[in-house]
Amino acid sequence: MEKNRKLVVEPIYLGFSTVIATLLIYEPALHSFVNFGYFETFIMPFSLTAFASCAIYAIVCITLAQKAPRNVTGKQAIEKVLRFGSTALGAGGFLLLVAFEGTLPLQIASGFFAGISAASVLLAWGETYAGCSMQKSLLHIALSCVIAVLLMNTMGTLPFPITAVLFCLLTAASAIQPTFWNERHVTDRPSRETEPSVKASLRPVRRMLGNLAEPLIGIFLFSLVFATLGDHRVYLFYLSFLMGTLLSGLCIIPLLYINSTRPILSLIYQVILPVLGLVLIVVTMIAPDSPQGIVARNGSMLFYAFASMLFIASIIGFTTADEFEPELILGSAVATFAIGGFLGTALVAIVGRNDYVTGVFLALTCIYVIFLAIRPSVLAWMGKEASPFGAPPHDDAGDREATCFALAETYGLTDRETEILGYVVADHTSSYIARTLFISESTVRGHIHHIYQKLGISSREEMIALFKQSAAIR
Repeated sequence: MEKNRKLVVEPIYLGFSTVIATLLIYEPALHSFVNFGYFETFIMPFSLTAFASCAIYAIVCITLAQKAPRNVTGKQAIEKVLRFGSTALGAGGFLLLVAFEGTLPLQIASGFFAGISAASVLLAWGETYAGCSMQKSLLHIALSCVIAVLLMNTMGTLPFPITAVLFCLLTAASAIQPTFWNERHVTDRPSRETEPSVKASLRPVRRMLGNLAEPLIGIFLFSLVFATLGDHRVYLFYLSFLMGTLLSGLCIIPLLYINSTRPILSLIYQVILPVLGLVLIVVTMIAPDSPQGIVARNGSMLFYAFASMLFIASIIGFTTADEFEPELILGSAVATFAIGGFLGTALVAIVGRNDYVTGVFLALTCIYVIFLAIRPSVLAWMGKEASPFGAPPHDDAGDREATCFALAETYGLTDRETEILGYVVADHTSSYIARTLFISESTVRGHIHHIYQKLGISSREEMIALFKQSAAIR
């Protein structure tokens, strides 16, 4: 629950558009150079190496995140050296390959540094976004995607020398901006809570993967589909992605300003994404077949252009819970993306792009949409979502929020405890609260126990009674 729900565009977060436009493991960003030089001759070994090194670097970061604090000066210095060095070598090597092709060792070396650069830059930007709410991060990511599409389209239409200069400037900006922001504005970020009972029950990888099932599976499929179906030679395919991203970004932004007491995450995952997936399935089934399977390919791109923004925002939103180290969360997302891209690129290298591959990944997309639609019902059937106890005690969300803040001030509740108090008195179960706030049910129960202690009560019924009493006085 935020004290100020007004969403304001902050330019610093829009710098993420430079990452999207220049990320050398991202299919649409690579397409900016498809018409230049020797692109087609080197892109396969370059991409395979880049995906592999990106995944390895992210996995190393995941391992280190469980063994050492992330705010170690020496560790930060090494990360900056790796980020700046690999970015310069990766981008420079890529441009050399475009202009002169180069030998296979140069292609592999350039891909190696480009992969490390991609992972380190994404992790740095994840740290910059850490602490943003779901709505705030989704707003800025949607706007960043729109800006990135315009930048990529611009680079793809300019002469190569101008494109190369613009690419270098944007690449440098993508690496430098998070360092500047993280060092100079760290005190402006929302503080994270580190209650001992929350940290003591931490079982990092398995529990985190369970809580992040939807976005991580989505990220994997997104990367797999783009690497497999993203034919550089089909401009209409690329154009459909650009238009899909623009439309998706422009559709997401108004959703975030809807004044609703229900969380935007549930609305998008359980309603909007399944509906879009259903439309994709119907259109693909009734549209005429084509040798290139263009309907299925373009439909998948339109679906994932929308979904990818949600996936990224979900990952960022999960870092605000402070249940897991941000590097563990972000590293898992980057590794998932890189592994999906590597498998997709390897599949293309082995069997090529054909209707069979298109059909397989359309089927995977359908399965994922069905998974999103039925997961809440399955959880309820398994008893993961308990039945509500009684009617919501207070229908006015604004008054409820004000009463919760008044109780928080009186009894010394933390921001997270105040947020959970609001969900409890609105008659939401621990399972619902956990999914909404990207934390585990055990963490929710730990926070509720702390609230009981501070309020001097021992049950939810007493909490609601105290809330009603405070609301009546106000």
